[in-house]
Amino acid sequence: MRAALVLVALAACSPDIASGSYLCGAEEACPPGEACDGVTDSCVLTTGAMPFECAMGTEFPGDDTSMTAQQVPMLACVSPPYHRSECMPVGDSADWFAFATPSTCSMVEVQARIAFPVAYEGLALELWDLAANSPIGTDVPCADSVGDPAHVERCIKLTIPPGGSYGLLVKPTGQGTCGGSCSYNRYDLTVQLATPG
Repeated sequence: MRAALVLVALAACSPDIASGSYLCGAEEACPPGEACDGVTDSCVLTTGAMPFECAMGTEFPGDDTSMTAQQVPMLACVSPPYHRSECMPVGDSADWFAFATPSTCSMVEVQARIAFPVAYEGLALELWDLAANSPIGTDVPCADSVGDPAHVERCIKLTIPPGGSYGLLVKPTGQGTCGGSCSYNRYDLTVQLATPG
């Protein structure tokens, strides 16, 4: 009796996966018969898949060096998160963001986070001391990650001196490029200052 019920239940299941039901996996992986849509990061019927594109206002030309970095508005010693949604098209080697720590802080902790779809090329986040022109922190897996399998979250949390000039560098890692055919990605960046500890 139990076996018959299992067979009925299996017969009622459909092997078809509806278009748009899943976000693309690593390196644009999708179920058979579907392809990764570059606009929505979702698996759709191959006939409906569009090429990857950066949404208007998410690519900032000329931010490839620390000298031409996008400027983060002045942050308080304890600040709300500053958020940017950005995009790195094919061939974009770096996105830079510059910020300063107020000299009135006794000590300050920078908290930076990057999140990006797993479907395309991996990205890395670095914290730089701009006065010394040297990296002082690299990203690690976020301790408070939401565990979304379709996205990667990487964080930097580091105590830094007040009254300094710092930069966040977002760069491609060269990993997960689909053999070169998906060497691009979108990302969300947040940065804030906090009391260390």
